[in-house]
Amino acid sequence: MSEKNKKKTSVLKPFLALVVVLILASSCIPNEKVVYLQNKDDLAELGLDTLITPPREEYYLQPRDIISITFFSNVEKAIEPFRQTTADIEVQQSLNNQQRQGAGNGITPGQNFIIDNSGNLNINTLEPIPVSGISTAQLKVLLEEKIRKDKDIKDISINVSLAGIRFTTIGEIGTGERVISGSEANILQAIAASGDLSIQADRERIMIIRKYEGGYRLHEVDVTKRNLIKSEFFFIKPGDIIYAPPLKLREIGAGDNFLSQLSAVIAILSGGIFLISLINR
Repeated sequence: MSEKNKKKTSVLKPFLALVVVLILASSCIPNEKVVYLQNKDDLAELGLDTLITPPREEYYLQPRDIISITFFSNVEKAIEPFRQTTADIEVQQSLNNQQRQGAGNGITPGQNFIIDNSGNLNINTLEPIPVSGISTAQLKVLLEEKIRKDKDIKDISINVSLAGIRFTTIGEIGTGERVISGSEANILQAIAASGDLSIQADRERIMIIRKYEGGYRLHEVDVTKRNLIKSEFFFIKPGDIIYAPPLKLREIGAGDNFLSQLSAVIAILSGGIFLISLINR
């Protein structure tokens, strides 16, 4: 090899090494951005084996909520007409599948009903009941009083609870609408039910789009921090939309497709070296 070629090769090697190092460095995702529920502030009240009680809020019913109603009476024939469900087929199948698999939290046996788009509950033989904006405890009292008065059934007892939490996920997470059976579900259960976050998801900026009276509000949570359990957004609510944005690494094409991209870069570099060697012959 001539002195001229040796000099070019000696200049090219550090350059190639620098390119590879930059690619590797830009493609690394530190554990701090991936691991869930870290005690980043090293707080004693969030330590391992410490009892952490998440806050719970009274939930008020809204259109499209799925509720479970169980009717009890010694007069079985009198309450039989009420047991006709209004849950749509897709939701009912989803709930049935989860019940067979033992999934969900606090599954309540009973008939499943869906509050219609106008906020009314439709139960066979009863007039539509406006229930949007009241709690399940208030609905229990309202139903028992209505049946005693309108149907003259004095021996009646009713249990009412949410039968499922309907939510939607988009972004760096399984995309679609899902239902978790039971009256309660937290954000980690929602993530698990959606197939987990991708390696490219920004776990420090998970967005919850939640419906309120008059509109929506956007909330941001960090699922890598353990104090999430003490947050008012630890439990999801029916109708929540969970958006998982990508890390900035996505902008440079790094992350879970890094190996394929590294192979492409190596192929380009190899081709460049081959061309340089031909030119210098």
